[in-house]
Amino acid sequence: MSVTEPNETLTQQEPDARAWLALAVLTVPIFMVAIDMSVLFLALPSIAADLAPTATQQLWTLHIGDLLSASLVLTAGTLADRIGPRRLLAIGMIAYGSFSLLAAFSPNAETLILARGLIGIAAVTVAPATMVLLRHAFPTDRQFATAVAVFMAAFSGGAAFGPPIGGVLLEHFSWGAIFLANVPVSILVLAAMPLLPAIGTGKGGPIDLLSVGLSLAAIALLVYGLQEMAAAGFAWSYALMIATAVLIGAVFVRRQLKLSEPMFDMRLFANPGFAAALTMLLLFLMALGACYMQFAQYLQSVLGFSPLEAGVLLTIPAALQVASTVLAPRLLDWMRPATAIAGGAVLALAGAIIVLVGMSLPREVASVVLVLGESITSVGGGPIFALSAGIIIASAPVNRTGAASGAQEVAGSLGNALGLAVGGSLAVIVYQASLTVGPDAREAIESVGRAVALAQTLPGAEGRALLQAARHAFTDATCTVYLYAIVLYLGFIAVTLGGLRNVRLDNAPAG
Repeated sequence: MSVTEPNETLTQQEPDARAWLALAVLTVPIFMVAIDMSVLFLALPSIAADLAPTATQQLWTLHIGDLLSASLVLTAGTLADRIGPRRLLAIGMIAYGSFSLLAAFSPNAETLILARGLIGIAAVTVAPATMVLLRHAFPTDRQFATAVAVFMAAFSGGAAFGPPIGGVLLEHFSWGAIFLANVPVSILVLAAMPLLPAIGTGKGGPIDLLSVGLSLAAIALLVYGLQEMAAAGFAWSYALMIATAVLIGAVFVRRQLKLSEPMFDMRLFANPGFAAALTMLLLFLMALGACYMQFAQYLQSVLGFSPLEAGVLLTIPAALQVASTVLAPRLLDWMRPATAIAGGAVLALAGAIIVLVGMSLPREVASVVLVLGESITSVGGGPIFALSAGIIIASAPVNRTGAASGAQEVAGSLGNALGLAVGGSLAVIVYQASLTVGPDAREAIESVGRAVALAQTLPGAEGRALLQAARHAFTDATCTVYLYAIVLYLGFIAVTLGGLRNVRLDNAPAG
């Protein structure tokens, strides 16, 4: 079956040059948002020297924007459907530029944290508004899949090349420059608004504020609890936070089922393609998030690369994923979506196995094999991200496009958070169980970073022994995480072949 709903009201015609121009405009804000997600890590030392934030304030500076963005994404999706996507995007860009200006000139850590939170709220408008606009600019499923692929590639490109761009800015200017750069970009997008499709305001009553509060509380508690558990290990306070989030989420679902005009239409899950694609995205990001965290640390702590060298190596798989994402819709000329997406998962699985093999090889060749494995996984991720996103949005009625995009963003945030929490917990358990140290090196148990730093302060043979033991333990931990990812990839393939076997995008081959 096609994912297009029978009550679809879009005109089935080929997009013109204006549609492609609109796509070009819409890649700009998502590229900017993606850069902001990755560039702050580089700026943190300069911010710390200037504003002297506490360790807790540094963590809030890094994560508050992402936390608020994930918490409000369902609300933003509903707003895109209710008030119109162009208006929502314009509001978002005005807010994004204004709050970036506030961040750039923050006189203290508290102001910067506030500005980062407001930037996160503004950023949440981009994806739902863009998806609604693209749905109207590219009315056929196949053309829409191509547009989504370009949009996803812009996001991946921003995340991958954010650190190099940020490095150039920080080399010549103060840390505020990374925020000031957002101001002209926001103005540029606002000036280009007339190029975007003019879509009328959606129908429906006022947004249920209780539903907004329930969704915000449930997602915020769940994402925060999972992230903190990944960073600090299991604690009953975090477990209680997660359990409370699940309970509030159940109340939210119950309320949506009772409302005549729900904030989020639960009937979207009745479409098997929508439900399967969301599940696939969750599983894939659970695997990817856990592996990426371990892989970046492995390059530095075990193979001994500097942060800059590791960053350069990581741009290789990132660039390949961008190219793979853009080209993914071409696969539909020869195969069904389920086959293309499952093929991507097989590549991801093969890449994970190659990484496992690479960790047993000498350092001289290990880095080449490891980057090869990660690159193969990244190439496999292209069709998964591009086509699953296309299926999720195209499975929903046109007047629920924003809501469907919100559900996709929630699945992505939860998948990444779950990956970090479960993968991080597994890594800590295995690392601590594998590392045996004397009473003078107890702090090496806390993390491999602590172990490496401590080894450098100990006498020759003792330091080398601790370093070798820590690297061996961290290798065991990383292997465990990749085995966990392999299990998830196998589950992903099963869900894809089962849940999407009858799903087709228009003009896809029947066989």
